Amino acid sequence: MRIPSAIRRLWNDDVTAPGLVYAPVTKADTDLPGGVCRALLVGTAGTANLMQSDGTTRADVPLQQGMNALVCKQVRTGGTAADIWAIY
Repeated sequence: MRIPSAIRRLWNDDVTAPGLVYAPVTKADTDLPGGVCRALLVGTAGTANLMQSDGTTRADVPLQQGMNALVCKQVRTGGTAADIWAIY
């Protein structure tokens, strides 16, 4: 997804620009429907089983309530974190 030029001018690059799309996550052992996300917004802190963009799976990753700057490909089943949103 490309960042519109008006937003890019404000933040100078894609890394610091705000998320343009956010979608609720259903924990599953499949890729996120929107592709690799730029961060996770979490309503209830806990742990999650995540797949990194390179395919590495990490179990019991601690997630805080609020924004977690973790690029990931999958939010896999298991873990205690809830109300998770993918930010693109």
